Amino acid sequence: MRARFLNVGKVRTRVLSAGSGPALFLLHGVGMSADTFIRNIDLLGQTHTVHAPDMLGHGFTDAVDFAGRPPQEETVAHLGRLADLLGVERYSIAGSSYGGLIAALMWLDRPARVDKLILIGTGAVFHPAEEQAATLRAAAANATRALSDPTLEGCRSRMAAICFEPGSVPEEILPVQLTSYANPDRLPAYTATIEGLIAHIHSPEARVYSRLEKIEARTLVLTGREDVRAQWRLHEEGRRRMPNARLVIYERCGHLPYIEHPARFNRDLGEFLSGAAVGD
Repeated sequence: MRARFLNVGKVRTRVLSAGSGPALFLLHGVGMSADTFIRNIDLLGQTHTVHAPDMLGHGFTDAVDFAGRPPQEETVAHLGRLADLLGVERYSIAGSSYGGLIAALMWLDRPARVDKLILIGTGAVFHPAEEQAATLRAAAANATRALSDPTLEGCRSRMAAICFEPGSVPEEILPVQLTSYANPDRLPAYTATIEGLIAHIHSPEARVYSRLEKIEARTLVLTGREDVRAQWRLHEEGRRRMPNARLVIYERCGHLPYIEHPARFNRDLGEFLSGAAVGD
């Protein structure tokens, strides 16, 4: 794995990359960064060229002024320009939580460019609007404590609160997360993202929930049974509305299956991306 800073237009963007083969983008959740895929990038890179970017205003990527527009609209455009800059014509996308919404919107924006989708514990995709607004407010309450007064223990507690087993939090990423949160523009950027998501919660163009039937990409829906941010029953209902989707539910798993069960996650993704039938 290597880290790079690329200028995507005027936005300085950090990307973690590894491997060779077909392209795969890994998209993190809101208030997180590409480092959450520390247990996946190199292993998935054995068969794919993996790119895990920090999305707008997250990690070490510049924040932008959304100017009242939905943050997901700006983020989809930014990642599309990143793919162009990397020279990636066709790619698969795995997105966690907010990243799942971005992944699905990227397919809707450029269906000819996106091969396969993996939607991971994403209430942003599968929750009805009011349900997701409540989820976002709960997420903000947890994250704001860590962002407003960054400490190592605060970062650890923030992630432990959304994992089934608190001990599954990878200690190796916490100093990186702490450094990111110490940047004085990270809390305002996070707040702007959350507030923008809630402000546009009823906008059909900024959401996917009402358009699940239109997503024709081969899709793996993967979620934890004990996810406090994404209800597995709503993922099950949503998957039934999708024409080409399968579902996997991890037991004893919270919001971050790629961290909590990395060996199984890497195996399931590798098999799915190779064309095997994964899930029911």
